[in-house]
Order: sequence, then C-alpha cells, then structure tokens
Amino acid sequence: MYEFLYKYRYIFACAFLLFVMLFKYSGSSIVNFNGQIQPHHDNTRYHTLLGKARMIRTDEWATSTTYILSQGVGENKFDYFSDKLRGTMTDMFTVSNSPVKDIIMLGRPFQIGFLLFGNDIGLSFYWNIRIVAMLLGAYELCLILTNKNKKLSLCGAIVIAFSAAVQWWYCMDTLIWGQIILVLVNKFMNTDKKYVKYLCALGLVSSMLAYVFVLYPAWQVSFAYVFLAIGIWMLIKNFKNGYKLTVHDIIVVIVTIICVVILLGRWYMLSKDTIKAVGSTAYPGDRLETGGGAYNLFGYFYNIFFTFEDFPNPCEFSSMLSFYPIPMILGFIYLLRNKKNLSFWIPALIAGGFLSIWCKWGFPEILAKLTLMSNVTASRGSIALGTLNIYMLIYLMGSISKEDKWLISNKKVILGIAGFATLYIIYMARKTCIYPYIDKFKILAGGEIFILAIFGILCMDNEKIKDYTMYGLIALALVTGLRVNPIIRTTDIFYTKPIAIKMQEIRNNDPDAIWVINDNGWYINDYTVANGIRTINSTNVYPNLELYETILGDKAESLNEIYNRYHHVDFSIVDTETKVELLHADNVKIHLNYNDLEKLDIKYIISKTDINEKEFDREFEEIYYEDELYIFEVK
Repeated sequence: MYEFLYKYRYIFACAFLLFVMLFKYSGSSIVNFNGQIQPHHDNTRYHTLLGKARMIRTDEWATSTTYILSQGVGENKFDYFSDKLRGTMTDMFTVSNSPVKDIIMLGRPFQIGFLLFGNDIGLSFYWNIRIVAMLLGAYELCLILTNKNKKLSLCGAIVIAFSAAVQWWYCMDTLIWGQIILVLVNKFMNTDKKYVKYLCALGLVSSMLAYVFVLYPAWQVSFAYVFLAIGIWMLIKNFKNGYKLTVHDIIVVIVTIICVVILLGRWYMLSKDTIKAVGSTAYPGDRLETGGGAYNLFGYFYNIFFTFEDFPNPCEFSSMLSFYPIPMILGFIYLLRNKKNLSFWIPALIAGGFLSIWCKWGFPEILAKLTLMSNVTASRGSIALGTLNIYMLIYLMGSISKEDKWLISNKKVILGIAGFATLYIIYMARKTCIYPYIDKFKILAGGEIFILAIFGILCMDNEKIKDYTMYGLIALALVTGLRVNPIIRTTDIFYTKPIAIKMQEIRNNDPDAIWVINDNGWYINDYTVANGIRTINSTNVYPNLELYETILGDKAESLNEIYNRYHHVDFSIVDTETKVELLHADNVKIHLNYNDLEKLDIKYIISKTDINEKEFDREFEEIYYEDELYIFEVK
C-alpha cells in the first residue's frame, strides 16, 4: 500500500486538488466579515464547515484576499494597474500580490486559478495548491537528504508542513519555492533525458521568479542562507557521484538564467515606480535591523497548545517544530566523532551558527548591511533557523548507521540528558515569551511530550526507537498545525450580503465613482475593494502621496513621516480642520473636513452611523440603509 501511494503521489495530489476545487473549499478566514458587516443577514456559507476562522489573520482575510478577489470583479479585470485599491492607479502585481494578465504570472503560478476559473474556484486552488506544493516539495527534498528513505522523508515533510510557523503564516511561499528549486536542480543533475532537463529548466524559471516575487526580504534573505548551505552539499554530492557538466547542460543553464533575467527586467520596467515608492517609505522601506532578541526560537514548546485555546498573537510567536538547538548539537557531535559527511555538516553548521548569532545576539550595523540581514527581523530569521534544524535532524536520522560512533548506550543516562534538555527548552520558552501563557499544566503536559520526543531523537541509532520517534513527530506536528486554518466554501461572504448587492448595482451604473468608508474600522475598507469598488481609504499598499498633498496642502511635506508608509486608513468626516494622525506603524487616521470631500472627488460614503446627525452645513443623500449600514451620495 505504501509503495502504491508513493508511486502515484502526484496523481493523488491532483485528485485532491480537483476535489477541493469542485466543491470550492478553501482555508481562508474571510467568514470573519460576517460579524463585521450586516451580521443579521446570515446564511450557512458565511460560516466555517470545520475549524475556526482566525481573527488574528487580518493580513489574510481582511487585506490580501480582498486585493486578489478585486482583480476578477468589475471593469478591466486582471489589469496590471487597477484603480480599485486606494481609489487610484495601483500596481496590483508587485505589492498587492494579485493575479494579472501578463507573462510574468509564470512567477506566480498558484494564482493562475483566478484567471482560469474565477474567484470561487481560484481561491480554492490558491489555498490548496500551496499545502500540496509544501508537502511534495519537502518530501522530495527529504528523499534527497535521506537517500530515498520514504518513511523518514514523509516524517520530515509533515513536520515541516504542519509546523506552527507554516500554518499560522500559511504555507510561506519562500520555503515552498526554495525547496522546489533545490529538488529541480538535483533532478537536472541526475537525469540523462534531455526532455526532463528542459522541464526542470522551465520549472526553475518559474520557481526562481516566484522566489523573487515573494518580495518579503525578511524570509527571502534568511532562507537563502539555508538553501545555499543545502545547495552546496547537493552540488558536491552530485559531482562526487559522477555528474559531468556538458556543453548541452551549460547552454540550458545559460538559457534558463537569460529567461529569468528577461522576465525580471520586464517586471522592473512595469513596476520601477512602485519599487522606488516602497523603498523610500518611512515604513517598511526605512527599516534597518541589527538582530538579536528573537522571542520565538523556542516557541515550538508551547505552539502545540495554540489551536486549543486563545493566544494574543500566535502568528508572531509561532516557530518550526525543530527542537532547536538539539539537531545542531547532535550534528556537531556526529561530525567530531565520525569525521563523515563533511560536505553536508560544514555548510549546514556554518549557516546554523550564523543564523543563531543573528537571532540571539545580532550583528553590528555594518555587518548586518553587508550580509543583507539588515532586512531580517530576528523573529523571522528564527523560522529559517528552525527549518534548517529540521533538515539537519532528518539528514542525521537518515545517515546514521550501526558502525557510527554515537552517544552513550546507557538509556537511563540518555533519559536524564533528555530531561535536562527539556527543562532548558521550557526555561527558554518561558523566558522569551512575553505573555504569561506557559502555566503548570503546559509545563507538565508539554514536558512529558518533549522528554519522550527528545529521548527518541537521542536514541536514533536504535532502529525500533527511531521508528516510534518518527510516528511521534508526525503526531506532534499534526496536533500543532492541522487545526490552525478552517475549511470554508465559496466567496459568497463578499457578494451576497445585501449591502454588497447594492454596491454592485451602483458600481454597474457608476463604475468610476470613488467611495470612502467612514468611521467603520479599516477591515471594512477592503471589503468594498473585493466588490470592485474604487475605495480611496482601502489599505495603502504603498502611500498615495497625491491624496495627502491634496488634503494637506502646504503641510503635506512636514507630515511626510506620518503617511509615507504602508498603512491601513481609518477615515472620519468631521467639521473641524483636516488633519492626519499616526495610530500605529501601519495605521493612519484621516480626519477629513466635510467640505474637502470634493477635493478628493468622493461620490459615495459607507457609514455605520447617520452622518447627517452631525449637523454639518450640508446634507448627504441617504440612498441605502439596512442592518446598521448606510450608503450616502455626495451631491
């Protein structure tokens, strides 16, 4: 049965994708909008089928998903520049991560479903293809690391894919594409079939573009060190095993690189103004990190409880199920005692030491800039470090043999070491977690789980214990990550609410009108965008400088630090002087005098309150009211 599943794993993956697309299942938390917008108008499709919608995942359900869906609605679908987001022409590819009709979508293949099948099926494909790609990519890479040990590779794939960091941030594309790049390079070097090499080259063009298009340096840079270390080992191994670089292969590599450069050049020409705008912002463009103080290095200890009870910010405190720093220590001991597998352990331990220093203590500013780590927060770097430790653990479990010198054989002593290691992990987890979350129950329950897991890891030279350890790690990973994201159906929450139907009716008759959301909270501001509405105070993925220059006039330059950033925009129509206020690093509030509405060419206002009750010197025409939501027209 196992051999059958292994042989046809890609067919099973395609069958799974077909099933979830047919029934329009996804793992998005967009049903949270039901509690924010006309909650009394309810139907079964506004709720989860299984699991719990995660309010904390606002970056997903309240922002990025709305941008993506906006591209398939209204006029000029899937244009590279759209005027729905921010109410003005906005680069939809570079910063908002949305599908567009262009050849560079070769670097965003997960989003092609929106172009081909529409929003419902597109969202289903987008969500599920990522977990499939994560599992298969991790599995294939672990097969390489373990010399095709299928059982151990399955363990590694599940531990990676269902670690808290992967599930709470949901299938980090950086990790997916980095793994796929390594797998394709290895396949390219281990096949004599030219058509397979060409397919690998095509896959590498797509994967390398996709890695660049993640456009989140905190993960791109830190994971690059991980993949560089694994890649060095892989190249050395393949050349030692007889690979010879032929003229044909050199030509294929050169053509592949040229294709990547040409497509990146096209992207740069289309988005150079966007790149410049983002790079010159106060946040995040002006960010300079020096590392140190990572608070989630040992988060794997308490991550196992996140899906069973509330935690203030599970995303930021999630980590990889890595048992850090145990794999690094064991690898170092193995290297010293056996002097074997140097081509793996030397680059892996150097990368691990480099990232450990960054996460725990940091670098001087000049070194941070030289290594590009100035773009990496310590908490993001720790996720790359945790992933590297999982690779180390899987490699060690796959390469250790009875002939190797290992730890002492006395099981009681090993149990004592496991107990000491568990106490250290608990101590560090409590020390670095700023919330009073790790209580006595978690210490006792988690302590028992981890002392057994660490004991099994320390006894990996025993085949029977190693098998039980693999099963235990799989179970622990599934408990940690399987319940994080819900299962929902369709995108009806955006299109069948009464106000959504009214917005679409108005949009069809007046597609160029600019809308604003008044005093409703920024998460509603992007709901309109998903309906194809030009919304001036939707999330500014990069600053709309013209907006602030229009309403602030001569004061715009002096207040540049407030609005020159990625920010959500709260909006309040007032009868006092127009001003802007910085609420948080990514949240700006505009207090707009009602007489300035014409300056911004605003025609429609959505509000939870009757703005005519404020007794302005003018009236706004109420054209819709239902379930505590108004639409006013500005005459």
